[in-house]
Amino acid sequence: MARDRREEHHPDQLSSSRKPSRDPIMSAHETTGTGSEDRSSGLPFRPGLLVLFSGLSLLTLAAGGWLTSLGLGPWYDALRIPWFQPPSWVFTPAWTLIFILLAFSTWRIARRGAPARITLVVYWIQLVLNMLWSLFFFTMQRPDLALAEILVLDVVVVAMVVMYGRLDRTAGWLLIPYPIWLMLATAINLWIVLNN
Repeated sequence: MARDRREEHHPDQLSSSRKPSRDPIMSAHETTGTGSEDRSSGLPFRPGLLVLFSGLSLLTLAAGGWLTSLGLGPWYDALRIPWFQPPSWVFTPAWTLIFILLAFSTWRIARRGAPARITLVVYWIQLVLNMLWSLFFFTMQRPDLALAEILVLDVVVVAMVVMYGRLDRTAGWLLIPYPIWLMLATAINLWIVLNN
């Protein structure tokens, strides 16, 4: 008796013969933003993030400048200032450059998504600490509190530079001026505490 010898296909064989479908969730994730990519890194460009971090830098600079202005006057004029402190006109362009570099570096980091979450928390912490120093030193006229605070800020910023560098070497190198400038500010703060 002849048997109908049809080929039996295993389910795995059937699934492998079909054209694989693209995961719609991953597709949506990959096309989030403008759809354009930074060809040098393969990451989405995301200009909105660049605008966000640039705005945060400007806001922090403005807040720090306002808090500083509240403490300028007879109290500050009476302080003995260290010989190595730069002229007053140097501070605004120096901080502006640092915060431009910070905005650009943070934009490079933020595009990486989930791996950058903890690093971005450190970014927010240093923004708050940066403004608090102006509050303590100038507004409250407490260089001693400002010294304790800036020592914490030093540690946070160095940690941030290291964390940025691990995710994006360029972002880490761009931040190098930040801790260098902070070390100078710390030395000035310490000298003022010891000599006033």
